[in-house]
Amino acid sequence: MRILSSTSNDHGLLRGATPVTAPLERAPSIVCMPLPDGIVMRPAQTQDADVIGELTVQAYLDGGHMPADSPYVETLRNVAPRLDESLVLTEESTGEILATIAALPHSHAMAEATREDEWEFRYLAVRQDTWGRGLGRTLIEAVEKQAREAGASHLVLRVVDNNPRAQRLYEHLGYSHLPERDLTFESSSHPGRMITLLLYSKPLA
Repeated sequence: MRILSSTSNDHGLLRGATPVTAPLERAPSIVCMPLPDGIVMRPAQTQDADVIGELTVQAYLDGGHMPADSPYVETLRNVAPRLDESLVLTEESTGEILATIAALPHSHAMAEATREDEWEFRYLAVRQDTWGRGLGRTLIEAVEKQAREAGASHLVLRVVDNNPRAQRLYEHLGYSHLPERDLTFESSSHPGRMITLLLYSKPLA
């Protein structure tokens, strides 16, 4: 993956507009974009897997999307199948991972909502003490650029129907709800309770 940055260091961190080549060749380049102050962006690395898993679990718990004993916890912790497609935002001063996202082309085994010419993002997670800093938006916009460069016509996502905060964010960023592609099923966390995943889509042309 070729990443553009303005003051990259020996770790290939993103800070603005000088080319940096990371030892990853699995996706198109991420076009440089403004980042929040004190934040750097980079591809996830093997040593990040445990931190990404725990951050994602905690973000889902903090958002009230599942109980702590949900079977889905182990899915969120199992970062290996999506690690190569994941981005992280870190605190420049400490290197701590604050947010993460997985950018999945249609051909990826973990892409569940895509059609032939679409990409999907999943597992967006932002550490609760950094909410309001625009980190989620930054990651989504980075994936949009990556998918557009790869030739995707749309970027899609699924969000649970009881998460209006996320729905407002996606709508603000130009995503539209496509109810004909929603998915309803029985919750593994709450047997007997039906939940609906809403599909949102944004054209990239």
